[in-house]
Amino acid sequence: MSSHADPQSTADRHPESHPRAGAERVFSENYGEEVAMALHWGAILLFVLFLVGLAASAWPVRLIDPLWLQSVGDKLLASGPIAMVGAILLLLARLIDPRSATIEGRVVLMRRLCFWIAFGFLLLIPVQIYSGISLLRQFRANDTRELNAYIATTRAIESARSYDDILRAMRLLPGQAPNLPPSIDLPLEAVKTRLSNDLNPFIKRYQNSADAMGMRRLNDWFVQLARNVLAAVLLFCSFAAIGKRFAAQPTLLQNVLSGRLLSSFASRRHQAPPELDAAMRMMMPDENESRR
Repeated sequence: MSSHADPQSTADRHPESHPRAGAERVFSENYGEEVAMALHWGAILLFVLFLVGLAASAWPVRLIDPLWLQSVGDKLLASGPIAMVGAILLLLARLIDPRSATIEGRVVLMRRLCFWIAFGFLLLIPVQIYSGISLLRQFRANDTRELNAYIATTRAIESARSYDDILRAMRLLPGQAPNLPPSIDLPLEAVKTRLSNDLNPFIKRYQNSADAMGMRRLNDWFVQLARNVLAAVLLFCSFAAIGKRFAAQPTLLQNVLSGRLLSSFASRRHQAPPELDAAMRMMMPDENESRR
C-alpha cells in the first residue's frame, strides 16, 4: 500500500475544504438571511395593516356609544388573525436567521405586544356583553317611544272638542303625519270614530311586531355573542402562547395553564398594604411593656 494519501479521497472526506462547498455554504447562508428578512418585513406590514384598520374603525372615538363599542369589537375580532399571522412570520424569520440582532429585537417587542393584545381580546368579552345589552335596550326604548306616540295620538283624538284639536293630535304621530284637509263637512264624532278605528288596529299590529322584532334581536344577539366569545377566547390563547412580558419569563399561556398567574394575583390580593402593616405594628403593645 502507498504511504501517500489520495488527494481526491481527502477532498471527499472534507468537503468544507473544497472551494465549491464553501461557496455553496455562503450562498445558503445568504439565502436564509434574505428569506428571514422578507418574512420580517412581511410581519411588519401585517401589523401595520392591523393597526391602520383598527384606527380607521375606531375614529372618531366614542367610548360611551354602545354601537361604537360593538363596531370596534367586531373589527378587532375580524382583523386579529392578521396580526397573528404577522407574529408567526416574525417567529419564522428568527428561526431561519437566529443571529440577526434586528429580528431578535423585533421578536422581543412583538412578544410584549402580544402579551397585552391577549388581555385586550379577553377584555372584549365583557365589552361585547355590555354593548349588546345596551343596544337591545335602545331598540326597545325606540319601539316603546313610537308606540306611546301612537297611543297618545289616539287618546288626543278621542278627547278632541274641535277639528283643529284633531289636526294638532295628528301631528303627534312619529314620522310623516297624514295630510288632512284644513276643514271637513262631517260631524266631529264621525271623524273621531273613523280615525280611532283606523289607529287602534294599527297600534295592536305595531305592538305585536315590536315584540316579535325584540325576540328576534335577542336571539340574533345571543348567536353573535357566542360566536364573538369563542373568537375572543381563541385569539387570547393564540396571542398568549406567544406573548411574554419579559424575555426570561414563560409565555402568558404557560403561566395561565400552570396556575402561576392566578396564584400571583391571589397572593397580591390577600397581602396587606405596607402602610396598613406598619399601622398595625404601631398599634400592637410592646412585649417588654406588657411584661412590666
